[in-house]
Amino acid sequence: MKCSLCKTNPKIYYQRHSGLNFCKECFIKYILKRARKTIGRKNITKDMTIIVGLSGGKDSLVMAHVLKELYKPIPNTRIIGVMVDEGIEGYRKEGITHAIEFCEEYNMEYKIATFKETVGYNLDEIVKIAKEKNVNLNPCTFCGVIRRKILNKVSLNENADYLAIGHNLDDIAQAVMMNYIKGDINKLAILGKDAGSSLFVKRMKPLQDIPEHEVLLFADLIGLNYHKDPCPYSSISYRAEVSDIVENLEKKHPGTSYSIVSGFKKLIEHIPVEKNMSICKYCGEAGSSEICKSCALLENLGIRV
Repeated sequence: MKCSLCKTNPKIYYQRHSGLNFCKECFIKYILKRARKTIGRKNITKDMTIIVGLSGGKDSLVMAHVLKELYKPIPNTRIIGVMVDEGIEGYRKEGITHAIEFCEEYNMEYKIATFKETVGYNLDEIVKIAKEKNVNLNPCTFCGVIRRKILNKVSLNENADYLAIGHNLDDIAQAVMMNYIKGDINKLAILGKDAGSSLFVKRMKPLQDIPEHEVLLFADLIGLNYHKDPCPYSSISYRAEVSDIVENLEKKHPGTSYSIVSGFKKLIEHIPVEKNMSICKYCGEAGSSEICKSCALLENLGIRV
């Protein structure tokens, strides 16, 4: 069967929600076009500094590849990869190795920051202490909060215009459903809108309109060498449960993830964002109250440094 777009090359992928067949060349062009549309023409301009959060997995490396391609002809653009080493034994080092190899191949600046040097403990140690003190919080809660703090700090230090995150369509749909189920309207608002504060660098999510399986296909088609192992903590997360629900709906009803996100984008226009930003009295970093969420979590464990 031929490609629906060029009508010449054989198809290598069938897109269920649209009914289109893609050949290799047209699919690669399609993904770049979707990402360009998501970023917006006004943001693909000269004199930009973009921090790219790199885990070494398929999403972050595809995002970095796409940004390098889109900004290649744009003068005076800095794209800097930042790897955050959480300190997960037997997992994180391999991902960082893949990320470094990518940066060296693509001639991209990179930096490595660690949980240990930022908060005094790595994630494995934090999880162990939480269990010992019967603090019933998922490891992903600690990880997400501290990672965001580190990436924002590096972005501010580099005077970045944007912090690019490799969230794909599935990630966004799952996050929307998680907060719907929890009834957390404030998190929904934060998810959908910029904080509007100079204390937080604006986010860019080039892959947010691209399903995970298409990101994976793109990575394989262009020959990216990415870290394939899942985080050992991910299987026990609440997100994993919601992911299974959305995935099952997508199998039965192609386009479900698009519908979830599309409906959310319409709804978010009517939800205000709380913009009470302040400086944490402990670490001096940005937060929504006098103690940032990272310091509050660590204080709850009795290990804030």
